[in-house]
Amino acid sequence: ETASKGYPSVFVPRDGYGGIQVLLENPIAFFSHRHAALLAGLGNFGVNNTILTPEYGPRVRFGSILSTAKLPSDPMLETQLCTRCMRCVKMCPSNALKKEDYPDALTDKKACSSYSAELNKRYISPCGICIKVCPIGKDRELYNRDDDAIYIDEDLFPEHHKAWKHVRSYGGKKL
Repeated sequence: ETASKGYPSVFVPRDGYGGIQVLLENPIAFFSHRHAALLAGLGNFGVNNTILTPEYGPRVRFGSILSTAKLPSDPMLETQLCTRCMRCVKMCPSNALKKEDYPDALTDKKACSSYSAELNKRYISPCGICIKVCPIGKDRELYNRDDDAIYIDEDLFPEHHKAWKHVRSYGGKKL
């Protein structure tokens, strides 16, 4: 809409790094949508180094539009959403998250990227286990996914656990 009113604008796509091989060589992107979302008041960082939002936890993707339009700002989110439950740390198949080092060494980007590259070679979607198991977000209540037993207890959720085992066999680690 800003372009139609005469404001120069440019879209920054979600994956601006060019692919997993680029991340392996240089694990940074030219623009951080996560930091833009943080500064825009949309959420804050969790242990798994993703932006957590009140509505969807880490299950969101951001794209950005840079514009010269003067837009009203929102305050940064002051409430810390991450509860430090450490599900993401415990269930990370590449051991890229370290509870002891939090918050200084949030993510071993090399381990995470290497694991995703291995999955990519097998034509498997990126891991995302840390995002899947995070309890933050109103969507968890809506879809009745606020109990982590669904991921680890075969007796309580046999129909779900069969699906979870299948998903883990294509990218996640066995617990």
